[in-house]
Amino acid sequence: MTEGGVPGINLRRATARDARAIGEVFDASVRVGWRYLGELVREPLFSADDWDRLVADHAPPNVLLVATDEADRVVGYTAVHPDDGEMFLLFVDPEHAGRGIGRMLLSAAHDALSATGCTEAFLFTHEQNERALAVYASAGYRPDGSSRESDFRGTPVRELRLVKRL
Repeated sequence: MTEGGVPGINLRRATARDARAIGEVFDASVRVGWRYLGELVREPLFSADDWDRLVADHAPPNVLLVATDEADRVVGYTAVHPDDGEMFLLFVDPEHAGRGIGRMLLSAAHDALSATGCTEAFLFTHEQNERALAVYASAGYRPDGSSRESDFRGTPVRELRLVKRL
């Protein structure tokens, strides 16, 4: 699948062979964007098996899309769950940030949800993730007043729930 708007970047469904690259994009992204988690983000947060499982778990009806460069290297990805309208993941390699890849992935995520009849999308993002909060706000997401709290390897995490009409 090729999307306009970002020269040299293509979108396609993720395959099993993309799992390691998806993990590498995640790790690079959290090292830059999740500094509020301290030392926790210095090492990979998930194993290769975890990334293999993520790809397998996002077979249809779920959707996992990768943004690839001209050499078919993964530079970003997004995942959605059409059963409930959740945009589950959206990450772009920091070396490719600021080029519109995140917006392209976000648009593709919305299209994937809309294609299954979803009229609203929701996501959770850490309350201290200022960049993500700004990106989602500019895309029309608004906090709905709810949140979830969890323990991420011993670090308390509070994520805000954001919603958008599609």
